[in-house]
Amino acid sequence: MSQFDNAAVSAHLSHVRIVMVNTTLPANIGSALRAMKTMGLSKLVLVAPKTYPHPDIDALAAGAADLIEQIQIVETLEEAIKDCHIVFGTSARSRTIPWPLLDARPAAELSLNAVVKEQQEVAVIFGREDRGLTNEELAMANYHVTIPVNTDYGVLNVAQAIQVICYEMRMAAIEFTDKIEDPEAKMHVTDDVDMHWDEPLVTHEQMEQFYPHIEKMLADIDFMDPQNPRLLPLRLRRLFGRIQLDRMEYHLLRGIFSRVQALNNGTWKKPKDKEDQI
Repeated sequence: MSQFDNAAVSAHLSHVRIVMVNTTLPANIGSALRAMKTMGLSKLVLVAPKTYPHPDIDALAAGAADLIEQIQIVETLEEAIKDCHIVFGTSARSRTIPWPLLDARPAAELSLNAVVKEQQEVAVIFGREDRGLTNEELAMANYHVTIPVNTDYGVLNVAQAIQVICYEMRMAAIEFTDKIEDPEAKMHVTDDVDMHWDEPLVTHEQMEQFYPHIEKMLADIDFMDPQNPRLLPLRLRRLFGRIQLDRMEYHLLRGIFSRVQALNNGTWKKPKDKEDQI
């Protein structure tokens, strides 16, 4: 392996958080911390853990006790990822609507590309030991990520899965760090088909205000039955989660939604001057 700047790698990985939802076994939290520290990650967010704190966390996090003090505890998944730009949900199960699915390695490469070039915040969500993430929780993700395991015995516990994802994140961070430090390699990075935004990308918290707005607008114009929306809300989440709106696009679309609603209920008045229009 080539030499790399460990401080730079750690700085990149500081933008990646591991999120564990409703974890039952404290030992899995401790094992996750140890796996994270081994790979240079430090941000762990626990969503309503069943048992916390617990001596098993300290025992299994041997050598990573400093990360225990940095754990963030929240009550909802929305709170855990509200300031993130890219969210991955881990799942091995097939779902009603196919979601953009990536293996662990390309998911890590996409994540670190966003971190290095745009300083985006990334979250990887892990579910309950017995049943993983719900469909509603997975719908909050931009992408689903899977680990290509042996199909004859594809069994990983949550701490093992976190270890694999953290390893791939570290390898991607090292690769990007090497490219940035090597002028010739850096040219290859900039030649990639890639986007640089002149406006900041919106966060998960902002998108959670966007989806109710578009659904209300569609209900107002009788495009969607709010009592029986079928799969339309999920399809909208999949569409806009894949696009990643920037701030200007976000406000433009919400302005259009509001205009449509005003036209529909008869409260909109046409501006006298063109300067008053969007």
